[in-house]
Amino acid sequence: MFLKKIEINGFKSFAKKSVLDFSGTDVLGGKNIGITAIVGPNGSGKSNVADALRWVLGEQSVKSIRGKKAQDMIFAGSGKKSQLGSAQVSLYLDNSDRKLELDYKDVVISRKIYRSGESEYLINGSRVRLVDVVDLLAKAGIGQRSYCIINQGMADAILNASALERRSIIEEAAGVKEYQIKKERSQRKLKATGINLEKAKSLLEEITPHLKMLERQCKKAEKGIQYQQKLKEKQQALFGFLWSNLKKDQKLALEKQEMLARELMVIQREVDDLQDKLAHQKKQPGEDFSQKIAKLENENYQIKSQLSQVERAIIIGESRLELEKEKQKSIRMFEIIPVGADLIKKTLLLIRDKQEILIKKLLALKKIEEIDEVKKQAKEISNEISRLYEGLVKGKIEKKRPESEIENQKTINLKKIQEIMDEIAKAKKEKESLLANEKKISEKVRLLIQVDQQERKQSIKLEDSLRRRQFDLDRIKDKLNQAKIETAKFEIRQEDLSRRIRQEMNIEPSAIQFSGEAVEVWKFEQEIARLKVLLQQAGSVDETVIMEYQETKKRYEFLEKESKDLKEAMKSLGIIVKEMDEKIKDSYEKTFKEINLKFQDYFKTIFNGGSASLEKVSVRAHRIRDDGADEENLSVGDVGNETKEDELPIQFGVEIKANPPGKKITSLGMLSGGERTLTSLALLFSIISHNPPPFAILDEVEAALDESNSCRFGRILSKLSDRTQFVVITHNRETMRRASLLYGVTMNDDGISQLLSVKLDKAEEMGLIE
Repeated sequence: MFLKKIEINGFKSFAKKSVLDFSGTDVLGGKNIGITAIVGPNGSGKSNVADALRWVLGEQSVKSIRGKKAQDMIFAGSGKKSQLGSAQVSLYLDNSDRKLELDYKDVVISRKIYRSGESEYLINGSRVRLVDVVDLLAKAGIGQRSYCIINQGMADAILNASALERRSIIEEAAGVKEYQIKKERSQRKLKATGINLEKAKSLLEEITPHLKMLERQCKKAEKGIQYQQKLKEKQQALFGFLWSNLKKDQKLALEKQEMLARELMVIQREVDDLQDKLAHQKKQPGEDFSQKIAKLENENYQIKSQLSQVERAIIIGESRLELEKEKQKSIRMFEIIPVGADLIKKTLLLIRDKQEILIKKLLALKKIEEIDEVKKQAKEISNEISRLYEGLVKGKIEKKRPESEIENQKTINLKKIQEIMDEIAKAKKEKESLLANEKKISEKVRLLIQVDQQERKQSIKLEDSLRRRQFDLDRIKDKLNQAKIETAKFEIRQEDLSRRIRQEMNIEPSAIQFSGEAVEVWKFEQEIARLKVLLQQAGSVDETVIMEYQETKKRYEFLEKESKDLKEAMKSLGIIVKEMDEKIKDSYEKTFKEINLKFQDYFKTIFNGGSASLEKVSVRAHRIRDDGADEENLSVGDVGNETKEDELPIQFGVEIKANPPGKKITSLGMLSGGERTLTSLALLFSIISHNPPPFAILDEVEAALDESNSCRFGRILSKLSDRTQFVVITHNRETMRRASLLYGVTMNDDGISQLLSVKLDKAEEMGLIE
């Protein structure tokens, strides 16, 4: 994995979008691979590149990136450029080796902040949380506070750091950041779980006595509920049986009453019909059938008269039809026109016009082939003269009529024929209708004679039937009255039973359910009376007590289960913390030994001799004084006078022992500025060589070195660049000489940082700078 490029837009002095592209350097082989130098005058904004990298990796301390508030990260404006509303930094990483646990070849980590204070993190364009970015980078050995970013003064700060702070640097090199994060989270969860467990215990202690009291009350209430339940069951069985039997008897009575009512209705209807028929006959005792017959005969006579007229119309129509058909056949193709002076004059004028046209054609003849056409026209003129002569002799001329005129006359004639045929068809249809009516009237006359004979016999029969059905009607009325009395008795019994059910069971009778089992009424009545007495002795039943007991018991069981789960969780978290401690300890011990050996080697290389080492020391954890000031980490001997309550846990830190050649140093404070820088660089290089990060940013760490020490620094940097990509912010020419890619940062009077780049490896090969 390596750093492909950094894209800065609106961050601090980089108001315009600026890109530092490292993908052009030789990352596969060659000299000085993986070293990029960033140069420029003081105040041009070089260190803002390191700040941007630390910021995008998740730095939350504004002070660490030389600011006072979050808005200081956004370009604040200048005399020529207004302030911006947001700032964004994007880190492009090559993840071909999948060191980052993402299934992407290229990974882009971005952070954006708005002037309103809102901030967001993105991985490959998707919004994520800060913790997601931290976890992802921690597994790759990268972090905003790791040794892969060394800002101005941080190299010397390693020497000034406390023993515990130096230990954290060794832990970063050991790659235990992932385990520490898991351990810290587990400890926070363990603490929160302990608090929740204490809360659960206190709640259980509070609930237990109340639960016991509710349990006693609940048992007494449950006894009363049992009596209530038994009483309800007995009442349900008894009332269900009584109600069911009552409904059955009532149903039978109603069915009997309805049956009698239907029978009464049928007989009454028959009586009414007989009476109506007799009344009708009495109203028309001597209806004269002869008058009806005479009336029908008169109608028959009128029909015959109409029939005669219709037949005459048919005969006339058929005659007209024959006449029109003859006319159709006699339509002529020629028209006879009498010969007069006007006709002769008109014909002669036409002949003269045609002769003049013929003469002109004869005069204009040029080809022999045109003579035939002239002959044809001359013959037509001769024929017209002959027809005119014949007409003068006969006194008339036959002229062929136009086809359209002949067709029009035929159409009119056909239409008239069709109209006559329609009239004949209509008349024939009317004739059929009149014949049918004549037949109907004759049939009516015959039926009238027959009906007169039947009505006389029917009247006698109706009177006899009426007497018999009147007797049946009186008998059914007596039975129906008796059934109504029975039904009324059942209704009274139903009202009494309904009232009792509502009073004793407090439900509607319709809600009573019958099991189908017959019961002995007197035994159930005795049992119900006994249960009422027992229920009265038990007292009133408060169902709210039972509900409260159930709710309290449910809450108690829930808290008990939660307590058990919390204990199990604390046990599991304790195991996780222990496992993380063991992993951290093993990795730390191994890393400490290796870094200590490398530190000794690099110290001797840089100083051309001397001795140095890292030593473990016991210190107390960071504590707060009574006056509120932070107290430094104290050695064991320094806190001997503290009381046991004030004592803090003992931890192990790291002390640095350094003796340049020819000197015996008892304290790091005795080293000169250059010696301090070289010592811190030796430690830095030993850490990087042990666990090489994918990339490292060094911000003017060699500023205090002379020329010879700068050469040593450059040689070590070149050697380590085989495994780590270095981005060095520097003023040192030796460092620039060893870089493959050189970026220059400038700032004009508009207060905006700008980038210039030179590929030194290619410039050396080609003999020029692009």
